[in-house]
Amino acid sequence: MTSLPPVPVLSSAAIDLLAAALTRAHYTPAALRGLWGTDVDAALDANDPAPARRHCLRLLGACPRTADGVGGRAQDRPGAEAVPARDRALAAIALLFLLDTPVEVDAAAAALGSDLVATLGAEGLLVEGNEETPGLLRSVLALTAHPLPLGVPRGLTPGDDTLRLFADHGTLTRPDALDGDYVLGYGGAGRTLLDLTPRGPVELAADIGTGCGIQAVLLARHADRVIATDLSQRALAIARLTVGLAGVADRVELRHGSLFEPLPERVDLLVSNPPFVITPRSEGAPGEDAARSYGYRDGGLAGDAIMRAMVSGAPAHLRDDGTAVMLGNWEHGPDREPPTAWVRGGSEARGTSATVIERQRMRPAAYARTWIRDGGIARASARWHADVDRWLTDLEDRGVEEVGFGWVVLHRAASAHAAVRDFARIDSGPGANPAGLAAFLAARIALLEWLQEADDAELAGTVYQLSPDVTEHRHLRPGADDPTMITLEQGGGLAQTFHADPALAGFLGVCDGTLTMGQISAALAQLLAVDESALTTQLLDQVRTLVPAGVIVPVTD
Repeated sequence: MTSLPPVPVLSSAAIDLLAAALTRAHYTPAALRGLWGTDVDAALDANDPAPARRHCLRLLGACPRTADGVGGRAQDRPGAEAVPARDRALAAIALLFLLDTPVEVDAAAAALGSDLVATLGAEGLLVEGNEETPGLLRSVLALTAHPLPLGVPRGLTPGDDTLRLFADHGTLTRPDALDGDYVLGYGGAGRTLLDLTPRGPVELAADIGTGCGIQAVLLARHADRVIATDLSQRALAIARLTVGLAGVADRVELRHGSLFEPLPERVDLLVSNPPFVITPRSEGAPGEDAARSYGYRDGGLAGDAIMRAMVSGAPAHLRDDGTAVMLGNWEHGPDREPPTAWVRGGSEARGTSATVIERQRMRPAAYARTWIRDGGIARASARWHADVDRWLTDLEDRGVEEVGFGWVVLHRAASAHAAVRDFARIDSGPGANPAGLAAFLAARIALLEWLQEADDAELAGTVYQLSPDVTEHRHLRPGADDPTMITLEQGGGLAQTFHADPALAGFLGVCDGTLTMGQISAALAQLLAVDESALTTQLLDQVRTLVPAGVIVPVTD
């Protein structure tokens, strides 16, 4: 395991110059894809940087001169001068900041400017390579570029159509196990939280467990003020660089502390990708370390206690109509409560709606394998076997049968009576939501709260519209007139499939925004020769399921 270098403290002038240089060089996902092609880009997505590294070194005209093939000067390779300067500059930047590969000082200067290279060297971001790559420059931190999520306001600063993040170099480019203080960059969980976060304008937002600052810099695009917290001082130091590079340092306040300790205020929007991984707390055998813990994912509490603390504590930090969005893991087994049950006690909890979308469940062996591999432990090594034993023993001793992963959304409802508890498990999806996943989840909670307060008469007197993404499938035996099964499949929402009967199919077929449910039920009862009261009762139950799913929506003035 390689120890992490100190986080440099860059001056605001250096950060501004770096931001301008990256914009000038078009350091964006689209430009990188254009530089090395879709095949190389697919390899990067599969966590293989070798093709991209090879391509960039060839563009710089690097000839192998060291054991790992790094080095060489451009003029040593025939034809190197034919490579466009813009491609060489982008290749040098990608090698330095994304691919963790040293480059010649001249190449770095051509890409960033000699004055900026000198400044970044003096302030500690760029350093000389190791004994295998003397005379070359490398970056002590990763600096990656990503597309902005749907719904995030654009136009904040010139060239800000790209999200750029500082973080530690990780398993993409380094074969060693990660250091426990490692600060993660653009991971899958963080990317998911970006998609789940509502993007309407708010006065005050909070990012609990900010890490490299990914959530905070995007919150600052639609919040007047953002409070970003973390227990890791290293994470806060890196987040400060990310915030400065994004040009939002005047709107983001960084605070040190655990969970809600640094947040006495109530906020309009609270987001968190907490360290939710359920890691064994047991010590290793004599002479061995305990199962390695990583600050960005392991909260230091037993089981899913950190998620319980986050879900139960969030309501007290929300303003009226405030929303909290977070990711998490939770345990399934005897006497385990669903996460929606963790919101209880006190007026804040009674007035807070909770919806949980469980995306996946994993058995203990698969769960252990996933997170041990995440830490960079070599498969089949002695450490791998020891960690697997610790994880499985811990889960087994505590009676954990499965671990769920998903999303938690909390909302301070208009009244305690309107607050709902909603748990949905999905096996695929979500679907295609043109307005974004966050907008769908906000609509889901609003519809659940409406259903909570609406009586049967209101539902029967409401006009509904069938969503355009819903498809009906009828399953028939060859030659049969009547279907053996009718299913409704969503293209949007959570991409769920529902079983239907002829009455429900008939009802949905005329939900065009003109007739109330009661009017349609009366007509269907006559057509199907069934009792109208019984049919209305059936449809009311089905409406309460299909409305929050987004299959049908109430039509309002």
